[in-house]
Amino acid sequence: MNSINIFSKCPYSSKCKTRLRNLLNKDERSFLSKYMLINILDEVTNTNHSIINLWIYPHFNHVFFTEIKKKYKVNLYRQEGSNLSERLNHCLYNQSSIHQKVIILGSDIPTLNHRIIADAVKSLNYKKYVIGPSKDGGFYLLGSTIHRNNIFNTFHTEKIRFTNIINTITTNNHDYILLEKLKDIDTKEDLLTI
Repeated sequence: MNSINIFSKCPYSSKCKTRLRNLLNKDERSFLSKYMLINILDEVTNTNHSIINLWIYPHFNHVFFTEIKKKYKVNLYRQEGSNLSERLNHCLYNQSSIHQKVIILGSDIPTLNHRIIADAVKSLNYKKYVIGPSKDGGFYLLGSTIHRNNIFNTFHTEKIRFTNIINTITTNNHDYILLEKLKDIDTKEDLLTI
C-alpha cells in the first residue's frame, strides 16, 4: 500500500492563513482553509490502493477532524516537531519505515487533482523522488521510495525552498521527476489570481 499524507493546519487555529489577515477575517480564513482541505480530501480519496493520513497542527482534537475522519476514512496524526521541516521529517521517516511509496502534500492547493496525485504515485515506480513545485518557490508535493527517509532533517526551518530539496536529492545521488507547477494559497495575490 501507498501512504498519502496531507499536511494541514487546523482551520480553527489563530495560525491559519495568517498572511491573508489583511484581506480576510478569521472566520473567512477558517472557511477557506476548510474548503481547500475538503477539496484535497475529495481528490485523494479517488486514489486507489493508498492509505490516507491527515497530519494536523496545532489543534489535533478538534471536532471538525473527528467528522473528517468518519466521512473520509482517514487516519489522524498530530504533526510533531518544532518547525515545518521537523514535522515533515517525522512523517516521512515514520511512513517510509512501513510503506514502500510515501507522498506528502499540502492542503492549500486548489488545482491539485486525483490525476496529478496518481501520476506522482506512478512516478515512484521509476524514480526515487517525485516533486510538485509550487509557483512561489516552495513545493506542494513530495514523494519518495527511500526507506526511513530523513531528507527534511537538514533544513530546520518553516520555509523549505524547492531548490534546496533538489540540491539535497542530487547531493545524495538520487533521481527525481517533476510534476507540473501549481499555485498554493498563501497570500492575497495567490487568492486573487486562482
